[in-house]
Amino acid sequence: MFGKVTAAAFAAALLCTGANAASVSWSSYSSANLAQAKTDRAALDVDFQVAFEDFESFSPVLGNTGTGSFTPLNTAVGVFTTTPGATCGGSCNQPNDQSLVRNASSFGRYNTTDSGAQWLDSNDNAAINLAGSAGSNFDSISFFLTDIDDVGLVTFNIDVDGQNFDIAADIFNGLKQQNGDLFLVRIELGGPVASSALSLNIDTGDGFGLDDVRLGSSTAPGPSPVPVPASLPLLLGGLGAIAWAKRRRKAA
Repeated sequence: MFGKVTAAAFAAALLCTGANAASVSWSSYSSANLAQAKTDRAALDVDFQVAFEDFESFSPVLGNTGTGSFTPLNTAVGVFTTTPGATCGGSCNQPNDQSLVRNASSFGRYNTTDSGAQWLDSNDNAAINLAGSAGSNFDSISFFLTDIDDVGLVTFNIDVDGQNFDIAADIFNGLKQQNGDLFLVRIELGGPVASSALSLNIDTGDGFGLDDVRLGSSTAPGPSPVPVPASLPLLLGGLGAIAWAKRRRKAA
C-alpha cells in the first residue's frame, strides 16, 4: 500500500508565513517483503545523500539491564530524544522512559540494515523525536518503521516542523496493522533547511522500531551558511569611517 499525505490543514498559515510545506510518502509491506521495500526505497532516494544513520555503531541495551545506548542519542543525522509515555506495555525495558538501541527482534520490531543487527526502539513511549541536522542543508528525510499499530485503535502521527500528518486516520483508515509490518517513509521538506524537527507520535502502551534514517538533498550538499553576527555590519562601517578619516587627514 502506498500513500501520500499533505498537511492541508496548515495551508493557509503556510501561505501567510512563507514556511515550507512538507509532504509525506508512505508505503506498507509485510515483514517478509523487506527486499521489495529496499528496492522501492532505492527508486525514491535518488537525490544526494547528506547523512545516514543505521544505529550499528552503538551498544545495544541487553534485556532489562538498563546499560547500553539509549536516548538522548547524538547520531550522524542529528539528536534523537524521547517523549516518555504514561503506560509501559509488555515490551518495555529499563530505562522505561527512553528509546533503546536493540539488536534482537522484539515484539515485531527488527533491524532493516543490510548485514546489520540494530535499530532504535520506542520502548512503548509516546514519541521518538529527531532534531535533524548534519552540517549541510537537506530537503528530505526517509526511514523505515516496523510494527506500528498491531494492537488496533492506535493513534499514530508524524509532526514535521509543526505540520502534523495523521497516519492512523489517513493511511491506516483506523484499521489494525499486522504484527511486524514494515513501513517506508519519505518526507519532502519543501525546500532546503539546515535543521528540521521531526516527531513520531504513538499511543502509549504500543511501540515501534526505527531504522536506516537518511537525510537527502536535491542539490549537491555543501556547508550550511554561517549566520553573520548582527554587529558585523556596524564593525565594518566603523572601520570604513576610520579609514576615510585617515585618508582625509593625509590629504589635508
